[in-house]
Amino acid sequence: MTYRRPTTLVQTITYLMQAPSMEKIIVIWNDVDTPVADTDLPRLLHAWPKPVEIAVSRRNDVTARWRWNQRCTTEAVFNIDDDAYVNVDAIEAAFKVWKHYPDRLVGLYSRAIYLNEETNSWDYSLRPRKVKDASRVFGMVIGKTWFAGKRIMKAASDNGNPLYKQLQTFLHDPHHERKGCDDIAWNMFLHAEGFPQPVSLTGLPVFGVGQPGATGYNVSSDKDLKGWLQYRKKCVEDLMVLFDVVEPPLSTGLLHTVPVDFPFLKYWLRYHKEMRLVRQLLGNI
Repeated sequence: MTYRRPTTLVQTITYLMQAPSMEKIIVIWNDVDTPVADTDLPRLLHAWPKPVEIAVSRRNDVTARWRWNQRCTTEAVFNIDDDAYVNVDAIEAAFKVWKHYPDRLVGLYSRAIYLNEETNSWDYSLRPRKVKDASRVFGMVIGKTWFAGKRIMKAASDNGNPLYKQLQTFLHDPHHERKGCDDIAWNMFLHAEGFPQPVSLTGLPVFGVGQPGATGYNVSSDKDLKGWLQYRKKCVEDLMVLFDVVEPPLSTGLLHTVPVDFPFLKYWLRYHKEMRLVRQLLGNI
């Protein structure tokens, strides 16, 4: 899914082309104010060795990635933000994990929501293991990167699921900025729909396309981590009101995790190698 980041989108597509198991890329185009024809994408399509299809949204809808797209031809869908980097070896490792858990959401990065007994409120944690001893703790995966099967992707639809419509309205409330709550909402949606708890990989660093170095969840969390945690805390509180519950509507306990051994140096070197290939390809077009 992309929104007003054409350069990083092109870089992300280019490095993803190296993933052996990937059949094609579907870009969810959420920038409704900019026609695809006014960008470089049309002239770049022929340069990539695998198909790239553009699904133009009718509006900037952050839930578009929840839904099954008719252009999909595989049982598994890998979702990634337009500015995220996960090297192709890690993507292949995650795909193997999904094959073991095809009925679950398989995320590459997990988070936790836990009861802070000092304040008697629900807090959001970037490091689940640090809060594993909390009296009440719930795991979730973030929206930056994940694998999901067709059944999960078909759980949400524009006109077939009233809870989905409620959440879609909640996230796009013009009076409250809630678009950054979308992955928390989706974890809660899948739990409400009866899907088993997600599975998460561990041991992968996060990089941003075009800017080496760990970037955390996104740029906002790096610039103002405290503010980001407060924002996510408010997401949890508001969603609990929507669900009319007294604790987060998620499976109890931290997620089952599958360790993936990628030494940081090897991952960092692979990142720079793939970014060089991206620049070479773009320079030849």
